[in-house]
Amino acid sequence: MSGTVNGFDAIADQYDALFDVPLRSAYDRLAWEHVRSLLPASGGLVIDAGCGTGRWAGRITRRGHQVVGIDSSAAMARLARGRAVAGFSVVEEAIETVEMPAGSADVVLAMGSLQYTTEPGATVRRLAGWLRPNGALCVLVDSLVALAVELNRGGRREEAIDRLNTGRAVWSPDGQRIPHHVLTRTRLERAFRDAGLCRVTTQGLIVGATALGRDEFTARLDARGARQLDLERRLAAVPGLADLGKHLLVTGYAAAEPRP
Repeated sequence: MSGTVNGFDAIADQYDALFDVPLRSAYDRLAWEHVRSLLPASGGLVIDAGCGTGRWAGRITRRGHQVVGIDSSAAMARLARGRAVAGFSVVEEAIETVEMPAGSADVVLAMGSLQYTTEPGATVRRLAGWLRPNGALCVLVDSLVALAVELNRGGRREEAIDRLNTGRAVWSPDGQRIPHHVLTRTRLERAFRDAGLCRVTTQGLIVGATALGRDEFTARLDARGARQLDLERRLAAVPGLADLGKHLLVTGYAAAEPRP
């Protein structure tokens, strides 16, 4: 989407620090717990589409896997390479145009990147094509419903309606304006199935932040810590609550190879 690459170039040096904020740290931890469960038992290939600064590379390679990171931001790619993580390589190109071997990856991740592509449904099809039989695609995106609830709570009702009608929003870190899609469980699961993926599931991460508001949720994280996170794990397991999560975590699997 227009303005995305320049926006991420501008915030690259501060990007990792954004995850020191309790709310982001919480959903990042829950997302990692799920992704960890998708990794193969022994050395496999993980494609991290929109890898940013390569924050997840070390977590994955320490479990014996190879990681190929893809990012179109030159500044992000530079920082990712600078981690010098063994088993981690970086391709500086857009995930919408990069050529990766079909059927090569055990897991493909798009953690916070799919929503910045021009057409998320088409991108899901591209990502799915990189999977081996039984391989898993997992994406993390911002929730349209949760955003509308937050805007309405803050008295920004017209903006909430506009977001619901357009499915678009703008992220504004450090003075930047980075446009992106905000999505629903229904739209994402349809895209996954249209891409030929099966066993599609959606979790809503950080439902409490939508129900309580960010300030109250953060206060509860500070006061209750592990107990609040455990509650969030339980809420994420309820499919009907998925769209109320600040973030949607969607997983689907490539079909198994047909028997000869």
